[in-house]
Amino acid sequence: MLRTHGMVYVATALVVGAGLLGTNSAEAGRRHRNGCGGGYDSGCGANYAQGCATAEYAAPAPAPAPQPVTMTKTIMVPETYYETITVPVTVHKPVTRTRTVNYVREVPRTREVPRTVTEYVNVPQTRTEKYTVMKPNWREVSREVTVMVPSQETREGVRRVCRPVMETQTRLVCRDQGSYENRTYTDCCGCAHTCRIWVPNIVQEEVPYQICRPQIEEVPYTFTVNVMKPETQTKTFRVCEMVPEEQSREVQFVSVEAKQVERNFTESYIERVPEQREVSYTETVAETEQREVQVARVKMVPKEISYTVYPNGAGNGCNGCYNGCR
Repeated sequence: MLRTHGMVYVATALVVGAGLLGTNSAEAGRRHRNGCGGGYDSGCGANYAQGCATAEYAAPAPAPAPQPVTMTKTIMVPETYYETITVPVTVHKPVTRTRTVNYVREVPRTREVPRTVTEYVNVPQTRTEKYTVMKPNWREVSREVTVMVPSQETREGVRRVCRPVMETQTRLVCRDQGSYENRTYTDCCGCAHTCRIWVPNIVQEEVPYQICRPQIEEVPYTFTVNVMKPETQTKTFRVCEMVPEEQSREVQFVSVEAKQVERNFTESYIERVPEQREVSYTETVAETEQREVQVARVKMVPKEISYTVYPNGAGNGCNGCYNGCR
């Protein structure tokens, strides 16, 4: 009767809803662990629609909700503090000191030094020398010479002339005399399509065409040329002959003579003078000093914390699903 009549079905649904609203968090947790995943809408609603709300799955009576217990315990936590300690530190300090240094100072000096040197003196002199000169002697000479006399002659020859000649020839030409056809095909989905395609028809024909070919012809012609002919002639030339002739002249020249002469020269030299002087220098001295530095220390300090314990696993996040639904 419960599955057949609609009124009884509605009444059972109201009872289940009241049981869900009355359960506490502990019961919700137990139902969540028993396999009810989530609230009423997440799992129980679907089972209820499939016939879960029967007489054998009636909601149990609500149990009293357990109270959470607040507990306190002591834990050790690290705490950082700073401590001032004195440590020795080595410090390098510059110290200025003086010392006596021996050195040699170079002083430039001059002095007179006598030396014997060789000097070269120019002495003018005169001498007579003979020389030969070439004088020209002109005379006339008759000679027979061959000269080339130009003359013109008329000659006949043959030359090649290129003339264009038109000639008709044929060649093979391919033409496409095809046409359009309608063809039907079926695609992968089984649908028929009709399209218009071009069907080629290649036909070969002989087509006449004209070309221009060069033709070589031999043509006679007359031309005039210049010809050089040899001819013997007598000519008079003026010839110059160089005749040697001896002459004399006075020549002045300078001779060089060496003489030993004593001269005084100024000589520069460096005199080394020993001296002393005080110099300052800086020296680094290591000293030990006591300095205060801060050092970080860590110590464990007890601390009390409070936390809440839920009996029977309550308060673990269960949304309170109907416990009877599996």
